[in-house]
Amino acid sequence: MPEPSKKRKGISTSSVATGTRSHGASKAQTTQIPPSISSPMLFSSEEQRIRYNSLFSSRSIIDSKFVDLAFFDDEVFDCFQAFQNYGLIQFISMKLPFYPELVRAFYSNLEIQEYSLISEVYGIKMVIDQFLFFELTQLPSDGVPFEGTLDDEWKFDFSVSDARQLVCTNQVDMTERLLAKSLAFECRIMHYLIVHILLPRSSNLAQVSEEDLIIMWVFLTGRQID
Repeated sequence: MPEPSKKRKGISTSSVATGTRSHGASKAQTTQIPPSISSPMLFSSEEQRIRYNSLFSSRSIIDSKFVDLAFFDDEVFDCFQAFQNYGLIQFISMKLPFYPELVRAFYSNLEIQEYSLISEVYGIKMVIDQFLFFELTQLPSDGVPFEGTLDDEWKFDFSVSDARQLVCTNQVDMTERLLAKSLAFECRIMHYLIVHILLPRSSNLAQVSEEDLIIMWVFLTGRQID
C-alpha cells in the first residue's frame, strides 16, 4: 500500500495510539466492585480463594480500548473500509465498563473444555461456547478459523516477502526486523487496532509479529477469516 502523498488533516498514528485527542482509540472505563459484593463473595470455596490470592490477585489487566468512529469521518481510509467489510466495526467501537477484580476471578477459575470457556464467579457457573462468544461480541464467524499461524488453505498464496512489500513503505530494508514505524500510513493504523483491540497484548506493541503480518495480509487481500 503506497504512502499517502500528504498528511491527512493532521492525523498521526500517535494520536490514534495515545487517545490524547478527541478522536482515535481510547480506554474503556474501569469500574470498581461495590464493597457489599467484593472479594469474600467472589468464590464458592476456600480452594478458589487461595488460588486467586496466590496467582491472580496482583495481575495487571490490559485496559480495554475502543475506536471513536468519528476519527474516520473526514476522509475515506482503506483500512477502515477493510474492518467494515469484515463486520468488525461494532466490536472495535464497543465501549463498555469493565471490572478488573471480576476479570481476575474469572480467569482464576477458568477451565477450557472442548472449545468452551468454563468459569465461576460469585458461585455462578458460566459456560461460553463459540456460539455465545459470537453472539456477545457480534463478531462474524465465516471463513477460515485463525489460530495464530498460517492456515493450510493459504500457505501456497502467502509469503513473508510479498506480505512485507504489501504493508511497508518503499524505503524499508526487508531483511530487518519489522517495526510498526516501517509500515505504510494506513497499515500503521490497522496494526495499532490489531494489537490493541482485536488481539490485544501488553508488550512489543511497536513490533510487527508474524501473526500481525498474516492478519494484515488477510485483510488487505480480502480473504475470509474467522
